[in-house]
Amino acid sequence: MIKVVIADDHIIFRQGLLRLLKSSEDIDVVGESGDGRDALNQILNEEPDLAILDIAMPGLSGLEIVEEIQKRGLKTRAIFLTMHNDPLTAKKAMLSSASGFIPKDNAFEDLLYAIRAVASGGKFISPSISDKLLNSKAVKIKNDVLTVRECEILRLIASGLSNKKIADTLSISVKTVDTHRTNIMQKLDIHTTADLVRYAIKNNILELE
Repeated sequence: MIKVVIADDHIIFRQGLLRLLKSSEDIDVVGESGDGRDALNQILNEEPDLAILDIAMPGLSGLEIVEEIQKRGLKTRAIFLTMHNDPLTAKKAMLSSASGFIPKDNAFEDLLYAIRAVASGGKFISPSISDKLLNSKAVKIKNDVLTVRECEILRLIASGLSNKKIADTLSISVKTVDTHRTNIMQKLDIHTTADLVRYAIKNNILELE
């Protein structure tokens, strides 16, 4: 069972999310609030697997809540829901160590998938945002460490796609994707997917043209 706390100050939207999540047998909503400070207290008390946070809230913002989660060493992972649907906001949010970013326009379509992906250790950015990011041209990596194909695969990894989905997108085999992933991690001396995502964001691998 995935334990979840929801924080959003728009009560009608929050109630819609509650109905959606309570309809799923593998998700247990252990807290919900419209105030950031109250939401943080619930997170501290319940220690949920996931916190679904609006970025802008009274009390504390979603970004401030994530900062507190990190400071206190909690294992709770965060998914941001926001009215903003631009890649720059997504980039800022993911640099805060959040594990997911979903514009509210896509919340009901993407949230269940995002929760399960993040609870399994992955990252999730809504396709409406990742499509904009992935339409960017390949950028030159410092010292030309990565090939153009490796840059392309790194962007797809950073957008939350599985090896199978990357293989389907690029019309190559899963084994080839896995080989590229291994080579990328070796070249960059990176050992986790989360660190790959952070590297891609910090080095503008996802930057728009």
